[in-house]
Amino acid sequence: MGLFFVVFVIFLIAISAHANSIDTKPARRLHNPNLFNLLSGGFAGTISSTITSPLEVIKTQLQSSSTGIGAMSKVQGSPLGVAKEIYKADGITGFWRGLPPTLVGIIPARSVYFYSYDLTKNTLKPKIGLGSLNAAISGIMAGFTSNTVTNPIWMVKTRMQLLSDTTVGQKAYTSYPDAIKTIYREEGLGGFYRGITASYWGCAEGCVQFVLYEKLKGKLIDRENNRRKAEGKKAVSKLPPLTLFCTAAVSKCVATVSTYPHEVARTRMREQARSGVFKYNGMWQTIGTVFKEEGRKGIYAGMGTHVARVVPNSALMFMSYEIVQNWIRTENKKTLAMREEEGKQGERHGGRTNGRTCFTR
Repeated sequence: MGLFFVVFVIFLIAISAHANSIDTKPARRLHNPNLFNLLSGGFAGTISSTITSPLEVIKTQLQSSSTGIGAMSKVQGSPLGVAKEIYKADGITGFWRGLPPTLVGIIPARSVYFYSYDLTKNTLKPKIGLGSLNAAISGIMAGFTSNTVTNPIWMVKTRMQLLSDTTVGQKAYTSYPDAIKTIYREEGLGGFYRGITASYWGCAEGCVQFVLYEKLKGKLIDRENNRRKAEGKKAVSKLPPLTLFCTAAVSKCVATVSTYPHEVARTRMREQARSGVFKYNGMWQTIGTVFKEEGRKGIYAGMGTHVARVVPNSALMFMSYEIVQNWIRTENKKTLAMREEEGKQGERHGGRTNGRTCFTR
């Protein structure tokens, strides 16, 4: 799987190089940015989610309340200890529990996320410009819309990843259809939206990430153009892929650490009932309960594993998004220039034909 990851990165860099090259045969039609965003985001998300699935499963287990109960209580919050318990319970396949709903949800989640962000940003641009306020509002709207649409998918994923405690009435789901049917039968439609309030609060993470990302990207472009100006070179409007990757990674890391407690709250709220009672309901009630019973360690449980998974994942996603966007803009400019040139040639050709006709007469 690591090989696929490397191949994909090389593929993106190749696209970027292609966008900067001179194309003697420009495309005959304008490229659809929504389609390219959809495919690039879905492909990047599929590869990165598959590779990082073991970290996701371990992180989810660390965030849950079961780490202090039964066999899990012996591992004392150790990621390695949790991994051993997962392997003991489900074997190697246990580290990829919850992956199918993740893969199903990637394309709609990413496409809705970036589409909402671009739509909000372009709508607000005439009114408030493209500053930090625009990035903040656009980031919040992107997160809000994406979470609303895809929460049922992530709910099922979390339930499948968590180890069940049958001694308190929790069910060990035998399959994804079994999980879906059981959740609907026992909790109704609202059961698929457990944890949604924590996800909405988590929109602050997207807000912080987008603001930092746009700020850092703008400053890096300005610095590069100042250097190029001093050397007498032409200004640029984009950054190299590796710089985009690092910029997105820094932004995601800061955003994740600063808003992490909502991640623990969301996982706790999605747990099955214990003896028929749901202990965790609202986000603030959950955070308060966890902090009271487990202290700061509880509300930051699994953060190291989570950061190790989401930072490169998000950085890859943003890098692919920017590369494809730059490629689309470049190709569309070439196509428009070609059409204008063909139009001018047609006019000149038509003029010469009319002239010859008049002369013959």
